[in-house]
Amino acid sequence: MRWAKIFLPRLEYIFLAAVLWGIAANGPKMLNLDGDLPRHLLVGRQTLETFHVSTVDVFSYRTVGFLSYPHEWLAQVFLTLSDTVFGLNGVVLLSATIIVLTFAIIYKNARAAASPLISLFFTGLALGTSAIHFLPRPHIFTYLLMAFWIFQMERVSSGNSRRWWLFPVLMLVWVNIHGMFFMGLLIWAAYIVGSMLDEGTEKWRRRPESRLLLVSGLASLPMTFFSPSGAGIWKTILELGSSSYLTSRIPEYQSANFQLPSTWPFILLLVLLLTGLALNPKTISLRYVLLLGGFLILALYSSRMIPLFAIVAAPIAAGAFSEWIKDEKDQSKFTQTERFLQTMEEKSGGAAWLFVTFFVLIGIFASGKTIDPQHKGNSFDPHVFPVAAVDWLQSHPQEGHMLNDFNWGGYILLRTWPEYPIFMDGHTHIYGEALTREYEQLIKTSQGWESIIEKYQAIWAIIPTTSRLAASLTEKGWETIYQDETAVILRNTTVK
Repeated sequence: MRWAKIFLPRLEYIFLAAVLWGIAANGPKMLNLDGDLPRHLLVGRQTLETFHVSTVDVFSYRTVGFLSYPHEWLAQVFLTLSDTVFGLNGVVLLSATIIVLTFAIIYKNARAAASPLISLFFTGLALGTSAIHFLPRPHIFTYLLMAFWIFQMERVSSGNSRRWWLFPVLMLVWVNIHGMFFMGLLIWAAYIVGSMLDEGTEKWRRRPESRLLLVSGLASLPMTFFSPSGAGIWKTILELGSSSYLTSRIPEYQSANFQLPSTWPFILLLVLLLTGLALNPKTISLRYVLLLGGFLILALYSSRMIPLFAIVAAPIAAGAFSEWIKDEKDQSKFTQTERFLQTMEEKSGGAAWLFVTFFVLIGIFASGKTIDPQHKGNSFDPHVFPVAAVDWLQSHPQEGHMLNDFNWGGYILLRTWPEYPIFMDGHTHIYGEALTREYEQLIKTSQGWESIIEKYQAIWAIIPTTSRLAASLTEKGWETIYQDETAVILRNTTVK
């Protein structure tokens, strides 16, 4: 009977195993959606090799010595370790595991207030809502830490845990793993203010849980200064969204386009959330109102915040609907099915199947086999990155400053550093508005673009074959020394 319980699967474990497999099978797409991962792998590799976290930029000849507060260094180390062990298969598997753990916690948060089927439905909806930003980048660690932070906040505020010390420990990890650590403090503030408004100041002060909540946040705040960046990390975070020019050039900082099908799960989640709250207007805590209102504003302002809203909203929406069904549909077939599932849950475990799926994936990747539908395997796509062009560069070295497409900057660095310092990559917070404007002027060949080349004495370029800059440089007499369907390498032969 004991072994039967271990292997008899629950619905949530079937769901999570399917998610793990699905994300792993989507690895090639994840790896090639943007150009940030290669730079993260390079920085992580340098950190592991030198046991030093650099606070200045060394990768672009335009920004050597610029302050570069490392707000993701620990995530970069984890990504690099996974790459070292299993190559890009390891990066994909690590990313899939983090995402699955995140949604396992979201489901657990939902189950605290809702029935199995409703919890599973809203967890799946949160998954669909967040999928637009499933990338092998440091921000996925924030998803996991934020879900766990809320889980612990709920336990402490309800009196089910006295582990206030977990919060400063989590914050110490968070501030070193990703720059969105401040979300934990915002959530804490919502719990403090919301519970105080719910109960009244005097009653709130008398509750032991209130003191634990207060101490948890006050102890967490100093932890934000314990990173290689020190207090400078706050300066970086505040500056990230301060330039309207930079945010207007980065798609994930902009508002989502709700005409795209990828955003429709967010709309559905929002509609169902509002419906659930309308059905139970008197049961919603003010801390949830503050959380939902704050994260909804962030999600509408910036598409990268949509997954954070989903993490917050899914358990609350599940609880609201479950409460309504219990009050209004207690004798329905749906409720009877729910009770049957709850009975089955008590007799089953099934987590073993999640581990089996994980180790099967390890075995498949270790054998060199692929699981993605196109059988491309987890690699950098030569139609997205200048794979063949960099291969050519390694046997035909070039001298002097180069120009490059910023989406390729990280890839070129990963393959060629330190031989070729780049012109620019996607880390615009290092370059700032002025240098980013220079890049835009150059890549669009706007008036005065030639002066940018003269300013930095660039004499060769690796850029997309079909780009406007490639055509303009050719017209100016630059010689094509390599070309394929993705990249062209041009050189100004009049300069020695």
